[in-house]
Amino acid sequence: MDVAALAGSLRALAADLPLPALDTADHCFEAAQTELTEASRESNAEVGLHKIGAARERLGAARTRLGEAAEALDDYLAAIGAGGAVPTQAAGPDRPGPSAAPAPVDPRRWWTDRVNDLCDRDGEAVPEKVPPTRLFNELLKAAGEGNADAYCKRLRDAGPETGVKLPGLAWPLVRSLAAEHLGRNPNASDVPGLRDKCLAKVRALVPKAEPVHVAEALASACTLGVGTGDDAARTAAIGPVLVAAMHRLPRQPPSDERSTTDRRA
Repeated sequence: MDVAALAGSLRALAADLPLPALDTADHCFEAAQTELTEASRESNAEVGLHKIGAARERLGAARTRLGEAAEALDDYLAAIGAGGAVPTQAAGPDRPGPSAAPAPVDPRRWWTDRVNDLCDRDGEAVPEKVPPTRLFNELLKAAGEGNADAYCKRLRDAGPETGVKLPGLAWPLVRSLAAEHLGRNPNASDVPGLRDKCLAKVRALVPKAEPVHVAEALASACTLGVGTGDDAARTAAIGPVLVAAMHRLPRQPPSDERSTTDRRA
């Protein structure tokens, strides 16, 4: 292979280095981090901020290494007499030139995609700013009616800023309803039984909610835990439909009434 051919191959390799894609990904992470930081001020749920921070750190390290690789290629081309800056993005019919502005970042895109995936549905968000309590009540209504389309749409349209506040409204109700069903305050040993009774109802509206996810939500509510992991969208999606499922469970009479009934029997 002659020098010109080698230089051409190296330039093509350098043009495929995904530096612009890393920039776009970092913009998305930054937007999501801003949204979740704002939401976390009004929610006790774990919203995954530390995960996003760690991802941005890894992304930054990858960008540094790719930049070093591009510089090394440039130095090598200069050394073999084929100098000139190595392009980081080749222009073409399917690829914009280096001066092309990056596509605008939709800070809600990750939420829309995740809610659609959890609910096994498609659709674009129609952003709507609603108070968390109103959103919660609308989701409860959709869950009570078994309207999976409406449930997904309302959650998707609300976006992450409001959506991540839902567990703070759901968990106290879940705990209260569990106590009514059991006739006493729930504890960790009650979680498997409650999960089995609620799972079908939850998965009818949130098909991608696995049994372990429902159990984590119940444990968080019934044992006064802080959160259910690092998937803020999944935690938000499970909360209202879990409340609706708990509403359907039979209620135990208070302990003093049960004692009276037992004595009469």
